[in-house]
Amino acid sequence: MSVVHERGNARIEANLTPMIDMTFLLIVFFVLVSRISEVENVPMELPRPVDPATVPPPEEGRMVLNVLPGPDGAVEGYKVGAAEFAPTAAGTAALERHLAGLLAQNPDLDINLRADRATAYADVAPALEAIAAAGRAADRGGNTRVNLVVVNDERRRPSP
Repeated sequence: MSVVHERGNARIEANLTPMIDMTFLLIVFFVLVSRISEVENVPMELPRPVDPATVPPPEEGRMVLNVLPGPDGAVEGYKVGAAEFAPTAAGTAALERHLAGLLAQNPDLDINLRADRATAYADVAPALEAIAAAGRAADRGGNTRVNLVVVNDERRRPSP
């Protein structure tokens, strides 16, 4: 014999567990992405061209090489991502090997070179020479593209 039990009206309850899990995953993702982009940016005063003839490069297929500024325009080293290199002959040789490895992995890689406006060209030249040598070592035949990063500040342009 079957018995009918009265349970009353069915209750609708929201299960928030999947939504909370998704929220935590998004938080972790954004924290990791923000740390990756912070590694490439070293605080420095970039040059401000009066009339730039270039456009900003696309974000994909690029690598940032920072010339780390020191006191009185001296250079403390070079930084690619999280790797730092000394401004000595051994440091620039290690930088060259590191760049050659990156260029061998990605043949379409462009290099963005960032240097402080107070840094002398003589201190930036070893980084450019390392880039050229790395391009030759990676069989790019001297066709390594280097973008010199400057500040594009529309407010500072003089009126014609």
